[in-house]
Amino acid sequence: MNKSRSLRLRHLTKQTGNPSIAFYLGGVGIALWALIVALKPDVGFLAPLPWMAFFWALQISIGLVVLQLVLFLITRLKTVCRWPLWIVVVVSGVVGSIFLSPLYWLIGEGLMEQVLGFATQSNGAANSKSTLTFELPALVHEFSDIVGPVTAAWVLISWPRLQRLVPPLMSGSPAAEIESVSTASLASIKNGALAPSWRAALPSQLGNELIAVGSELQYLRVWTTRGSALILGSLQEVEESEGLTGVRVHRSWWVNAQHVVRVRNKSDGAACELSNGLEVPVSRRRKADVIVRFGNSARYHPTSIEPA
Repeated sequence: MNKSRSLRLRHLTKQTGNPSIAFYLGGVGIALWALIVALKPDVGFLAPLPWMAFFWALQISIGLVVLQLVLFLITRLKTVCRWPLWIVVVVSGVVGSIFLSPLYWLIGEGLMEQVLGFATQSNGAANSKSTLTFELPALVHEFSDIVGPVTAAWVLISWPRLQRLVPPLMSGSPAAEIESVSTASLASIKNGALAPSWRAALPSQLGNELIAVGSELQYLRVWTTRGSALILGSLQEVEESEGLTGVRVHRSWWVNAQHVVRVRNKSDGAACELSNGLEVPVSRRRKADVIVRFGNSARYHPTSIEPA
């Protein structure tokens, strides 16, 4: 029993730990650095190639670190768990640009032009920008210049992570995850069985009675009689662990049979109405089986709702 528990915790730590994300961002940063150095974009000053390579290495490395840190901090907010992941990425790009503005100004205008003395290019926009000192107008000007490119680049960098092609988008604290697993699994361990990993990741205040589970990329949106949460997991794990208590009505949805109020036809297909008011789509392939199982009759009794 202790051995299986330690193996599971080790797997969870490996899955959610930071090294895989660091390796991915490091590889992306090197590729982006090589591309930009080869393209030689206009940065407002003239410098030899080695110094330009150094300049872009600073810009890219600091940018990736700040954006990942902002993303991590944003995902700690309780309200963010209800946002679509692509919105979280866009918001982290915009917020990250705010923090990057003074850093990028210090690297470009401060270090490269004023400290190292590289000549400013003669175009009007560059001269206007270089006359600004390190004050609010300069930072606002810098933010307006970088927010678009930085956010767009961050979305492109995060796209493979959203598609589960590379390490997860949001990396939790291994220690916190392990503590969550161990706390939620104590009861099942005492009974000689280890709860599924997605069950163990559910906050204890949500209780154990499921209503529905939706798939969002590598995450699960779980609804219980006490609320909802976004956790790591796959819908196949839910389907296998819950057995006959529920049914997969769509490739992205599983519902608890006891909480299906009715199944009704819609213009674009069918949908399951659930006890908490949620309406879950039914795929065309599964529609016949769902109607045979549930029909149009109510199968849920309101008195079974747990108090919040």
